[in-house]
Amino acid sequence: MLKAVFGGSQVRPLLVVGLVAGLVANQTATARPWKPTPQQQTQDYSTITHNKGTPGGRVVINWIAAPAFTGSLPLILEKYVVLSVTHTVTAPGGLQEYQDIEGLQVTDQEGHALKEVDQNDIPPTIVSILAALEATVRQSTQGKGKLKNLVFEAGAVHACTKNSGLVVAFEGEKYTWDTPMPGCPASQ
Repeated sequence: MLKAVFGGSQVRPLLVVGLVAGLVANQTATARPWKPTPQQQTQDYSTITHNKGTPGGRVVINWIAAPAFTGSLPLILEKYVVLSVTHTVTAPGGLQEYQDIEGLQVTDQEGHALKEVDQNDIPPTIVSILAALEATVRQSTQGKGKLKNLVFEAGAVHACTKNSGLVVAFEGEKYTWDTPMPGCPASQ
């Protein structure tokens, strides 16, 4: 199915599935990877999971960052900041309810707002990744999952450049990524 979604691109479907799994996982803790590859280090760092407790629920924010991939995809992702966000709360009976994502603010580490890319201007490869993420969330949650995907011009934010981090403000919290991310080549 992912091959059909991505067509002939260089995207590694298993990496995308791994990213999706991180977004929809309902576990409170995960094991640390043994001898992680640079791509795995980036994937691990690029996902923030905030267990806010009751009634706050859980917020998962994933920066789909260039160094998490190989092939031609990093060249495209380096031009954009691509985010996926979920927010769940535990309903009576223990089921997870997905909340709408509103009021999210995305800035560079200096506080300058990133410019959101118009839906019609998002590159087809990124549209394919986001469509696969959304389909996987819908299928894995029996249609109940909500995922907010956002694409911004990178501006001063680059995963492998020193001191060009990212800040996402959501529901009174500031989620931050310092750069360079783990897994980036040492030469950058």
